[in-house]
Amino acid sequence: MATTVKTVMKERRWVEKYPELGTGPVSAEPCISPEYFELEREKIFRRSWLNVGNVCEIPERGDYFVRELTVCNASILLMRGQDGVVRGFHNVCSHRGNTLAWDEKGKCRGYLTCNFHSWGYDSTGQLKWVPDEANFFDLDKSQLGLTPVATEVFNGFIFINLDPSPRENLTSYLDGLDKQLTGGDFGKLKLARRYRIDEQANWKIGLDAQNEVYHLPFQHRYIMPDMFLANERGMVRVMDVSFFNRHSVYSCEMNPGHKPSALESFIMSMETSEANRCRLPVANNSQFDFYLIFPNFVLIFFRSPSKDICVTYNFWPLAVDHTIWEIRCYAAPMQNAADRLVEEFTSTRNRLVFDEDAVAHETVHTGLKSRAKKQLFFQDEEIQIRHFHKVVEDHVGPFTGA
Repeated sequence: MATTVKTVMKERRWVEKYPELGTGPVSAEPCISPEYFELEREKIFRRSWLNVGNVCEIPERGDYFVRELTVCNASILLMRGQDGVVRGFHNVCSHRGNTLAWDEKGKCRGYLTCNFHSWGYDSTGQLKWVPDEANFFDLDKSQLGLTPVATEVFNGFIFINLDPSPRENLTSYLDGLDKQLTGGDFGKLKLARRYRIDEQANWKIGLDAQNEVYHLPFQHRYIMPDMFLANERGMVRVMDVSFFNRHSVYSCEMNPGHKPSALESFIMSMETSEANRCRLPVANNSQFDFYLIFPNFVLIFFRSPSKDICVTYNFWPLAVDHTIWEIRCYAAPMQNAADRLVEEFTSTRNRLVFDEDAVAHETVHTGLKSRAKKQLFFQDEEIQIRHFHKVVEDHVGPFTGA
């Protein structure tokens, strides 16, 4: 259980701040309905700005990586051109539709060539080489480059939009959230750890489970029993919840009375290098901020005495009951042995937490799939989940099935 501290927490009722979200139960059917999932494919994932990675994954000119977006039936190639610009393309050759880049990541040192007939494309996606070109009929290579995908970079994070003519650019889509995220040392961040968890659960169930702190004193009572500030009843409370149209952010206070284990005390007392610190944005003078950028991207900023860490989540649907939960941990590069120990300890603890969460995602889906319960009940501290479900419904429409 979360340890009660003497600090008096100001209790708030978020429904008073956001009465339009209501207090009633929410239908569980959109989490298990195959028909609803197909609507989400088209009306959410093919029309929204989606985070697909970070520029630190393609630091040099010619570097590329591939993201398989099964939910959109698309393979996307992200590449830094020789001009330094990051671009996105459908990973499809113009000749006969073969997959162009088969590796998860690589480098375009001259041309990327299709392994079917060796058509070659440069780092800006232009078609430059066609074997036996003279035997084609009126072939115009300038019109047969890779099909571009709308791509924008914000604070180093790469977003794409699969709509051929997006209705709004990324800044407009973020709707003020971008201003909340200014001022951080994002350029110092490097990918430290990456996890990929294959879950038999709906993507919204996984996202819901992470988008609240109600579960912390119970589900994670052994791994981090008193890390977050709790009230006199041992319940964790958020400092603030804010909504930016589709998106949300909540913040938490860490427990000043946290009692670390002997190993944690030793690790956290080590002298980490100043260069290992990153200054991350602070939403509400807090130590923990959770940003949900609709539909499926989460930014978490965690500030500790020894190190600031940025963690991202991407919940990628494969089917109504199948999701890939991608987790990436970013930090400044390690400079000494103390930096390494802190990172290893934090990563090990985080992985144990992720394992507990993943089990819950699957068991919740199993329970809802039985249809023994047809509604979801959200308390006041889960108002950000209520908001998320409303945004989904605004995009897809209410569930109208049986």
